Amino acid sequence: MAQRSFPCRRCLHDNYRRVPEYLQARMRRSLPSRRRTMYRVSFPNAPTPAVPKCVTLKDDVLVKIFKYLSTDDLCRCAKVCSAWRRCVCMSPLWEGRRVVFDYNAWCAIDFKLRCSKHCWLLGVFGDVISKVKIILSLVCEGSQDPFFTGLRIRRQQYDIMADLVARGNLKSVEMEFVQPAKKQSASCEHRECNWPLVMFLRKVVVYLRDLSHLSIQGLPDVHCEGLLKTLQQVPSLRRLDLSHKRQPSSRQVSLRGRLRKAIPTAVGQLQSLRVLKLANIDIQDGLWHALSDRKAPSLQQLSLVVYNDYNPFSHASWERVSQKCPDLKVELFFVKGPWRYALTRAEFWSFLRTNMKLKTLVVAQKKVSNDIEMRDILTTIIERHAQVLETLLFLQSDKQPVAPTNIVEFVRSCPKLTDLVIGPAIGDRRLKAAAKAGQGRLRRLQVRLVLKEVRHPPRPRLMTREEAGILHTEMTRLLGYKWTTPPHMTLAENFEDAHDILPQDKIIEQYL
Repeated sequence: MAQRSFPCRRCLHDNYRRVPEYLQARMRRSLPSRRRTMYRVSFPNAPTPAVPKCVTLKDDVLVKIFKYLSTDDLCRCAKVCSAWRRCVCMSPLWEGRRVVFDYNAWCAIDFKLRCSKHCWLLGVFGDVISKVKIILSLVCEGSQDPFFTGLRIRRQQYDIMADLVARGNLKSVEMEFVQPAKKQSASCEHRECNWPLVMFLRKVVVYLRDLSHLSIQGLPDVHCEGLLKTLQQVPSLRRLDLSHKRQPSSRQVSLRGRLRKAIPTAVGQLQSLRVLKLANIDIQDGLWHALSDRKAPSLQQLSLVVYNDYNPFSHASWERVSQKCPDLKVELFFVKGPWRYALTRAEFWSFLRTNMKLKTLVVAQKKVSNDIEMRDILTTIIERHAQVLETLLFLQSDKQPVAPTNIVEFVRSCPKLTDLVIGPAIGDRRLKAAAKAGQGRLRRLQVRLVLKEVRHPPRPRLMTREEAGILHTEMTRLLGYKWTTPPHMTLAENFEDAHDILPQDKIIEQYL
């Protein structure tokens, strides 16, 4: 019979300090009775483990630290200990934090993983979340999608989000409905597809009476019309965004019937509404009549996403709206759309009216007008809207290779200008002069390409890495925050090849 071998005294003595206390007791019990006394006497007491400093911090200090973490990091912190979980679940930590629930999965496995993650998230933080963005998939169950065979994707995503809505703590809801690329119709006639969506939209109106911000993107017109009819049950709604990011394929035709009357009726009944944002094709003469009524809400901001050559400000009823709401500020976004016509010079200038308080102007579409230059736009803004303009995005880099010389004068003339994004290239001296003119005001100054201005001979050239580092330091000092150098400044060998434009969609989405 083989004898059982035990570790030597020295090995056991060295490993004794490295194990926890409960393992030390287990090691002593595993030894023979004749050796327990010897090992117990020979082993010194284990040193008291040092308590981490993060454990001794107070709850209010931990909350201030957790505010700098992302949502995924907060989920990891909640699994550390009960004290951290209690701090993570405090309401001040989630005020103003937007949580994204994305159900736009590519396969059934990915969708199931997202559903399980969202269920855990709602179980821990469901009562403290107040601002959400929900990306729902409009995959039809009768389409026999090979990636979702046998999976009822609609009912699962709507049931999980209905649990969050039923808590009644949401203040801001952004719903974005994504349709598959192969789907031809914007609506579905299957009852098993429509009924979960209808019930979910009803719960949004019933449970969220204190909702202040509602954004609906890409919702089929049939369901959008039904939701607009019930919005009067939300008396605290102050901001309404309607379908200006993702446009269904049949939206142009359906607006002539369903939403043409539903939007003015819904807007006229929301007395607390202050901000309205929608696509230009949604604007009809009936909306101006509804806003000019005495019982209509007094809007403070109107944002229009221009997709076609229809100018809603040409109606005579717009004058009554501007007289009723003297503090109304307008935002114009000339961006790419599914049906886009090139505006002529006269049509484009008709939008920039003299009696309009233009707060934001975004020109990010090559077909806005081929004969309009940035120099003309800057001159017009200085003459008409210099005292009101806060944001200017000009991303027509192909038609305007270099920024005009009056960019510095423009920054000086606009005392409320805070965001300036320039698609064309700009010289380093002119860029520093613009930053100095907007010192203390500009919170964002972004350009596509910075060139080095050479006096002899007077020509622009690309900057080296050393020159880019010097410019980065000086711009940070002038603006008061860490200024980022365009990453594509040194990618091209010459100026003709440096035509990498800014990520237009990501920049515009921050303002939409």
